[in-house]
Amino acid sequence: MPYHIQTEPIWEAFRADCDCPLCEIYNAASDRLVEQYLNEAVMEPDYRVQVNKYGFCTEHLRALFAGKNKLGLSLQLRTRTEEVRSHITPCASYRQALQQADALQKTMHTCVICNTVDDMMRRYAQTVAQLFADECDFRTVFGNSNGFCLPHYALLLRESNKAGRLTKAYLSQLVLLQNRTVDRVCHDLDRFAERFDYRNAGSAVRPDPDTIPKAIRKLKGRILPRTNG
Repeated sequence: MPYHIQTEPIWEAFRADCDCPLCEIYNAASDRLVEQYLNEAVMEPDYRVQVNKYGFCTEHLRALFAGKNKLGLSLQLRTRTEEVRSHITPCASYRQALQQADALQKTMHTCVICNTVDDMMRRYAQTVAQLFADECDFRTVFGNSNGFCLPHYALLLRESNKAGRLTKAYLSQLVLLQNRTVDRVCHDLDRFAERFDYRNAGSAVRPDPDTIPKAIRKLKGRILPRTNG
């Protein structure tokens, strides 16, 4: 395929019973990069330059801290902290204070792992569109999926032109699928609320504890895990 990226993770994610196949792909890619930044990337100059420049977001810092290489993490945090320190300079005026605040604010919202995964996700979204255009079997798998979280749905819309001559058909199926899954979430939320109606007191059917987390995942993406119940 013109876009050089593995297609097997896409097939696996779309065949899985999940809220969003692209979230499954994102999680797997993110986990691999966390391991990489705890191991071989620690002493690689090119990686360290990127870590110094962008650092890690809160989510990935927590994942790195939960890993087993505290020494490697401490070395990366040391040089990243030194980079941040370079922005902390004397302020002779309120204007300079605001400029420094802006510069520091920017450093709080950058992440070398997020940058890499986001770029990968764009290419995965492009490949999804191409698979839809090139593989009849994938169209079936695509249509049988549970739709997408809104952030990844928007990403698929942005990259839909990669379906080429089947872009119109791809968009039609994509929108139909997303509306169907959002309607299902609304229905599940209605049923969840009904369980609290006094007229249903004593009912043996209990509210599904995953209803609200599933709705949040659909609206916001991979911020909540599935419940075990």
